[in-house]
This record gives sequence, C-alpha cells and structure tokens, in this order.
Amino acid sequence: MKLRKEAWGFISLGVVAILCVVAFLSGISSPDSQSNLSDYQVLLVGLLLISILGMAALGLYTLRSNSYSQHQMDFMYQMTHELQTPVANIRLAADMLVSPPVMQNPDKLKKYVRIIKEESQRMQWHIENVLNIAQADANSLKLNLETTPLNDLVDSVVERYNGLVKAECHAQQALAKVDRHHLINVLHNLMENAIKYSPENPDIKVYTYDQDGNYVIAVRDNGVGIPPEEKGKIFQKFYRIGRTSSVKGFGLGLSYVQQIVNAHQWQLELDSEVGKGSEFRVAIPQYQHKPATAATT
Repeated sequence: MKLRKEAWGFISLGVVAILCVVAFLSGISSPDSQSNLSDYQVLLVGLLLISILGMAALGLYTLRSNSYSQHQMDFMYQMTHELQTPVANIRLAADMLVSPPVMQNPDKLKKYVRIIKEESQRMQWHIENVLNIAQADANSLKLNLETTPLNDLVDSVVERYNGLVKAECHAQQALAKVDRHHLINVLHNLMENAIKYSPENPDIKVYTYDQDGNYVIAVRDNGVGIPPEEKGKIFQKFYRIGRTSSVKGFGLGLSYVQQIVNAHQWQLELDSEVGKGSEFRVAIPQYQHKPATAATT
C-alpha cells in the first residue's frame, strides 16, 4: 500500500526535525552557549511539534480506503502511547535547561542535554522502524549487501544495552554477506522484544555458533513465553502477544524481522514455552570466499 503524499511530507519533516535537535544540541553543553539556552528551548519546542506531526502522519500507514480495522486502531493507540514518554522527557529536560541552577552547573547541563539526545534518538528509531515496514510492503526494500564480520556486529549491538543483554559469540566462520543496517535493526527488534516480555530481572543472551554452513544468531530470554496457538500469528503486522496493553509496542517488530529474513533468504526459527521464555534463531549462510583460479595457457 502506498502512503499518501501528505504522509510522506510530514514524515520527512519529522525525521529532519529530530536530526536537527541532535545536531543543535551538540553545542549546548559548552559554557559559551549557556547565554543562548532560551533560544534553544524555543527551537526545541518548535522542532518537537514538527516531530510529533511527523509521527502522527505515520498513522496514515494503517489506513485502507478510510476504514479502520481493530488491529489498525490498536496500532495507532500504541503509537500514541509509546511517544508520550519521550515527548514528556524532552519537554521536562528543555524546561530544566533554562533554570538558573542548571545553567550554572555544567554537569547537570550535560545530563539534560543527554536526556534530550537519547529521547530524540528513541523517537527516530520508531520512525525508521515503521518506514522500513512501509518500504517492505511497497516492495521497495533494497538490500546493500556487504561482507561483514558478524561476531563484531553482534558485540557492538549488545554493548548498547549496558549489560542488560549478554553476548556469547562461539561461531568460527563469522563472515557473511548481509545488509548491515537491516541486520542491526533485526537484532534490536529481537532484543527489545525479549526485554519487553521478560520479568524484572531478565536473563537475555545472544549467542552465535556454526551449523551446517550457516552462521546462527540466537536470542534467548526467560520471559512469559508464547502459547502454541499464537506462534503462527506473532509475525503478522500489528499482532501482539496476549493482546495486552500492559506491554509497550506497535506489533510491527517481528513482522519486520521476518520480512528482512525473507529478503535475504535466511531461515528463522522459534522455540518457546509459556512461563519459561523464548528463543529466536536466524540462520545466515556463511560467506564462501572463492580464490581466483590461475589462467591456463
């Protein structure tokens, strides 16, 4: 389904706005810029409003002939709910930036700048996730395949979770031709999904190994698990386990994972048991280097 022209316009404004927020904030933490903090606050509010419009326009992605299904309504509700936290955090941090105690304290100044950057990146991640799904649906998804050391890529993604996720890379033949951008997003979606459906003390591991000419990435958690009757549905767009609103999300992450796996012609497997957790496995063909043969005379 094609997005309306108005949606693409607002989406573009939203992406540009978030990137501008991050770019402009890079100079706020220097002492010389403290006298202009009120100007930055005005700028933040304006860009934030544009960002919200951009994200709201993503709701048009769910429209089909001006009619709504229950899944689509759930998606729009979850999208709005998911954005409330970063929007509120950005507003609070922007207000704190112009308070005299913060303006006179470089450490606090850096703290609130960091909050705004992180929340802006969080909003941008949601935008990119929905846009990737839209591209796949429109058959406009293009893969940029590169020979990639996958153990290094897995380690770099896991590091972003500050110890919440542990990596055990045992694969020896760890080269493969992949689209790095989409594989990174696949790993993020699987890890975020594991975190959302795990208890307060999650035990989440990502491990790699070699199997029958494939490089296998497995993401295992100790979460709620998936009932047998739902295993065939979780890769559908907008579907959420248990149909519960207590877990944040749009119901798009696993659909995106499967689309990227299919586009690469990889294999995706799932083992899960209610109350004991889940394990997702992605099998990627190993890169087979073919040495050049000498010309015969």
